[in-house]
Amino acid sequence: MPFIYEPTSLEKHAENYLTSLKIFHPYQINIENICTLENLDYGLGKTSCYLVVNDYRFISINEQKNSKDQQFEFLHELSHNHFDHNLYTAQCIDLEKQARLFSLYLAIPLHMFRFINFNSQNIIKETSDLFNIPEDYTLERLQMIYERKISNSSIQNTIFFNHI
Repeated sequence: MPFIYEPTSLEKHAENYLTSLKIFHPYQINIENICTLENLDYGLGKTSCYLVVNDYRFISINEQKNSKDQQFEFLHELSHNHFDHNLYTAQCIDLEKQARLFSLYLAIPLHMFRFINFNSQNIIKETSDLFNIPEDYTLERLQMIYERKISNSSIQNTIFFNHI
């Protein structure tokens, strides 16, 4: 059954960012690919963080985490990079919230909804595996999607999807 979805402006921004990098499939949302496209360095360390020194940008990912947690933490740190948050401003709660929300939108972006089987009984695990992010973040993102579904009466600035 078709549904109508109204994305947020930040969600559209995440979609535009990824499409500008020519990222159109879930497998393209990975650390190595994005670092190459963004000319970022990354490495594994004791914690996840984003560092800037002059024009040099580096993302450290916690080596103790599993690959799905590392993927999501990378997207979070990438969000700080995208919004030019730096070490001095990164402690601000509002900037952390912005980076977290943007990382959820990057993790399961608007233009990749077509890869999700919204009718599946195992939608959380399947989507988690498809986008390589932890199930708790997958559930959070899917809940956001379901909450933004709108009725047919409000059609302006909406996107139509088949399924849900």
